[in-house]
Amino acid sequence: MKYDFTTMLDRRGWDSIAADMVENDLWEIPKGTTLPGFDQIPMWIADMNFAAADSIIEAIQRRAAHPSFGYFIPSEDYYSAIVRWQREGNGVTDLTREHIGYENGVLGGITSAMRVLCSDGDVVLLHSPTYNGFTSQLERNGYKIILSPLKLDKDNVWRMDFADMEQKLRQYRIHTALLCSPHNPTGRVWERWELEQAMELYRKYDVYVISDEIWSDLTLFGHSHIPTQSISEDARNRTAAFYAPTKTFNLAGLVGSYHIIYNRYLRDRITRYEALSHYNDMNVLSMHALVGAYQPEGRVWLNELKTVLEQNIRFAYDFIQEHFEGVHLSMPQGTYMILIDCAEWCRRHGKTIEDLQQAGIQVGVIWREGSMYHVPYGIRINLALPHKKVAEAFSRLKQYVF
Repeated sequence: MKYDFTTMLDRRGWDSIAADMVENDLWEIPKGTTLPGFDQIPMWIADMNFAAADSIIEAIQRRAAHPSFGYFIPSEDYYSAIVRWQREGNGVTDLTREHIGYENGVLGGITSAMRVLCSDGDVVLLHSPTYNGFTSQLERNGYKIILSPLKLDKDNVWRMDFADMEQKLRQYRIHTALLCSPHNPTGRVWERWELEQAMELYRKYDVYVISDEIWSDLTLFGHSHIPTQSISEDARNRTAAFYAPTKTFNLAGLVGSYHIIYNRYLRDRITRYEALSHYNDMNVLSMHALVGAYQPEGRVWLNELKTVLEQNIRFAYDFIQEHFEGVHLSMPQGTYMILIDCAEWCRRHGKTIEDLQQAGIQVGVIWREGSMYHVPYGIRINLALPHKKVAEAFSRLKQYVF
């Protein structure tokens, strides 16, 4: 490989909530004490333990070399990089500058779209398991959440329950749905027929769709991301989609996402709402970071990363199947997170999920229990680490926990 995905970065003291785990008002830190003799392996929050691509570092350093950081507007390079990246990665051929808008973060953009599309106290449809960021943002803004649980089919693949979705859309008169594609935390990469059936339901019941597609670059094992807006002309016009290089290239600390909205009325309303608070201004370094990421060299780095993630996920899946009796996992098709179901194991051993999480943290495996994802006996684990560290973490779990 050209890039180093074998070195475990020491991020302690370098502004990393994953490694420093400092108590604060924004992040719920996994509670517990790691015993002497065990180093902590950060596997709880969704950022990576790899160095960023050289093309990103070079772009930031090149811009930082000039000692002026005054007011600016997004460059033409910024928009053309996004258009090119979407064309080459997702087969999008009709995207132009006017359809793209900057967002400080995907969750912020989703919240803005909610404020435009929903009245106070409105009901919003989500699938469960549910990304906790969705839950917190909806609750903070006074919306009511209706969950449509995903179901495991005979092949142990997470699927949408279309009958349940339709029943709830009809019963609760829902007009806004939040879609996660690829899905976090299950790692499902939706197939075209699934998105077609979902979007047909949303058309039938006149539901606007807010689609979080931040994981779209991280599809694995031959699976491909299908943009929600590409499903049909109707889907194109009823969907606000949100993307970012932050998950793909580990740039969350720089902040910088973007929306793609084809419907001019919807785009104008969301952009206008965001302008009211004057909060949604781009950082000049994050602009250059995106341009650096969305270069051919960034694609090389990404392809090598995906090879490492596939190795880690295969290893974790096989290890769990072989050694953790009573623990269940549906094989992820994308992202670098896995969600394990420990309900059977906990019942057999008379343990709570909190007991299990604590046992892992004691031996330095910093993982996150799944109640916040609406999975009472779930644990979400980040596998974006060097393979040796992943193997070490699972060895500790086998020896000391399971």
